[in-house]
Amino acid sequence: MVKRLFYNIFTSKKKKFANALANVERDGVILEVDPGNKWFAAVVHYKLDEIRNNERARAPNLVLVRKKDLRQVAHMRLVVDMEKSELLLGDFESRIENKGYGSILLRNLIKFAEELDITRINGNLSSTDRDHFDKLEHLYSKYGFKVKILGNSGTILLEIK
Repeated sequence: MVKRLFYNIFTSKKKKFANALANVERDGVILEVDPGNKWFAAVVHYKLDEIRNNERARAPNLVLVRKKDLRQVAHMRLVVDMEKSELLLGDFESRIENKGYGSILLRNLIKFAEELDITRINGNLSSTDRDHFDKLEHLYSKYGFKVKILGNSGTILLEIK
């Protein structure tokens, strides 16, 4: 009886995760799924072709969803300007720190930019994050970004070849 109950709970989570992936894939782009199916990273609400074919700036979100509770645990708000071949990182938040979710999103941000033939990613570091500038500088630098901190704010820039 206990085995059966555990099996039903596990199967239910598996189905919910598969359904979440299918829903995102229908009107977004799955960028990466953890080999152990613990999370996935995706661009939601826009397909790549919709972004490529529209010269106006688009504002997709890059999200990381955990299988455990199907919650979005980290996200990036983006602005894509295909005319300028530029991607602006507008906001970057993670509900859970020190689990590598920021690295997963940055890796997928770069992958997303490359798929769109974007040549630069830039953004600003907010004064609200000034207590974490050292951590942010380390994270962005690890992925090749140039980080400039100027008092209570800063900028990030990645030129993509």
